[in-house]
Amino acid sequence: MRNTRTSRSWLWGMGLNALAACGALFLAMWALDRIRPLPPLPTPHPTSTPAPTPTPRRPFTYTIQPGDTLSSIAARFEVSLDALLQANHLSPETTIYPGQVLWIPAGGPAPLPIPLTPTISSPPSSMPVEINLQVLEVKGPGDLAVEALVLVNRGATISLAGWRIRDEAGNSFTFPALTLWAGSSVTVHTREGANTVTDLYWGRTEAVWRPGERGILEDSEGNPVLEFRVPESP
Repeated sequence: MRNTRTSRSWLWGMGLNALAACGALFLAMWALDRIRPLPPLPTPHPTSTPAPTPTPRRPFTYTIQPGDTLSSIAARFEVSLDALLQANHLSPETTIYPGQVLWIPAGGPAPLPIPLTPTISSPPSSMPVEINLQVLEVKGPGDLAVEALVLVNRGATISLAGWRIRDEAGNSFTFPALTLWAGSSVTVHTREGANTVTDLYWGRTEAVWRPGERGILEDSEGNPVLEFRVPESP
């Protein structure tokens, strides 16, 4: 009987020891799990911002500066020389001069701002500008196909924007925005056509000038600047 009790006591002791060992193992594993370092956060990858799409450039005008050539202007604004010549109805042999206004055709990115060279549109009160415009000739008066008036500037550079040429019958031509440099000239054709920096077109369907007729050039305020007479036919 005594041996049986001893055996039971021994078994209970073994069970308690095993239970204590299991508990200690569980606590150790729980503690290790609590102090386990967290996994590192994923490394952020930089995202690239797409470059803005260049805005196509619209046609615009450019006033020729001293030292400019047709090739240098085409290269400056990233257009082909052929496109520049076609836009202005010019040929490669055309001579250009400071003060001419060219059309720069569309294409390529918008250009950087260009330093503007001031032009004289109206004389400052303290610095009067010498106006010396002359009608060099009136070609083919009465013949619409060839009739044209050639105006030359013998004085200082001047803007002709808004100026008018009119005849005795009241017909008048108004100049677009155009800067006429000293020593340069512009031809005003009576017929229809596309304006360039050297040739302007009245857009009429019949001739205007008559031999012996008097004409007047007025500034943008309507003040007479020059009177001329169409030469008589030989």
